[in-house]
Amino acid sequence: MLIGRAIGWTMVLAAILMASGEAVMALGTGSYQGLATGDIWALLWGQTPNFLEAGFSGDLWRFVGALVMALPAWAVLGPAGVILAHTCRRRPPRGRLFRTA
Repeated sequence: MLIGRAIGWTMVLAAILMASGEAVMALGTGSYQGLATGDIWALLWGQTPNFLEAGFSGDLWRFVGALVMALPAWAVLGPAGVILAHTCRRRPPRGRLFRTA
C-alpha cells in the first residue's frame, strides 16, 4: 500500500509540474502545442500504443485509446494519481461483524 500511495502522489506532483509548465509556455510569445499523453508514452516506451494489436477489437477501443492519447499529459496523470493514492490510503481497522461476549 505504501508503494501505491508513493506512486500516486508522484503522479499527482508530476501532473502539477506539467500543468504549470504548460501554463507558463502558453503565456509565452510563441505558439506552443501541449505535451500529449501519447508523447509521454512514446518517450517512455519507444512507440505509441496500438490498441487493436493488444487483443481489443472494435472501433470503440480505437476511439477511446486515441482520445486518451490526445489528452494533455497532466489531465491523464493527475486523476490517475489521485485514484491510486486514494485506493492505497491507510484505513482504520473495522469492527468485527459478529461480536462475541
